[in-house]
Parts: sequence; C-alpha cells; structure tokens
Amino acid sequence: MKELIEDATSKGAKIINENGGSIVGGSESTLMIPAVLYPVTPDMKVYEEEQFGPIVPIVEYDSIDTVLQYGREGKYGQQVSIFTASNDDVLTSLVDSFSNIFGKININSQCGRSPDTLPFSGRRSSAMGVMSVTDALREFSVPTVISYKEKKEEEGMTARIVEGVKQTSNFMQDI
Repeated sequence: MKELIEDATSKGAKIINENGGSIVGGSESTLMIPAVLYPVTPDMKVYEEEQFGPIVPIVEYDSIDTVLQYGREGKYGQQVSIFTASNDDVLTSLVDSFSNIFGKININSQCGRSPDTLPFSGRRSSAMGVMSVTDALREFSVPTVISYKEKKEEEGMTARIVEGVKQTSNFMQDI
C-alpha cells in the first residue's frame, strides 16, 4: 500500500484526508488509516493495479466514454462503485455496460463484501467465477469417505451408530 501511495504522490496526487496512509499501532503494525488519493492519473500504479487495502483513488474524467473505456480495457473485474445523484440514462448505460465486465456493481456505496447468502463473483483477472461461502467450503474441502459393512449378527447396530454420529457431526453428510 505504501508503494502505491508513494508512487501516486510522487506523480502529483495528494492524500486529501487527515493522517491518510499513516500506520498506527507501532513499527510492526500493518494497520493503516485509509488514504484518499486525488487526483489519480493513468501513469500512477494505483490507477492500474488491483489493491486490497485502504486506498481510495479518485480519478477525474470529462466524458462518460472515458469511464466505459477504463472498464472495458482494465484487467480486473471484481467490483465497481458508481456514485450518482440521479436515475438517468447515463446510470442505466453504465449498469448495462458494466454488468458484463464486473462481478458486482455498487450504486452509491463503496465496494465491499456481500452477505454470505449471495454468490461472490468476479471477472477477468479478478476472482474469476461465481461462488458462495457454502460453495467455497464444498469446493476447497477434501471429502473423506466413511464406510461400514453391516454383519448379519449385529442387526443394524453399526448403521445406528453411524447415523448417531452423522446427526451430531459437523462434517459427516450423505453424498
């Protein structure tokens, strides 16, 4: 984060919020006060790089076509935030155009995590695919097979034991 801030400020951006970019909590801390950078230009790393940290880059533009071009030509497609004071054709055009580019479109709110009940979606070089928390746990878990063989003389004893474990286990499920 520091490298992105230093690059931007060396090329003309200013940190416009008080103490933005400052590290708090001691010399070993990684806790940083968010840094709002303005104006960010295409020659700055923060303009092109996906950063997962408390940096808010603000880019000026003269034409909505500039915004659309940036969306179409950028490498990343996880989320976009659109801030507006009206519901007009420009907003509709952005939402329609960006729906094929970004996995999540935020209107008048910052990018952030959705509720776990909604799928997580990304495009291009940013979180490709669609996955919910449940899907992620299933996808990234390694299943274990638990088997048993019932003997005639046990009269279902093992099956009852396995069923009892299954009812209280966090992991044992039918497949």
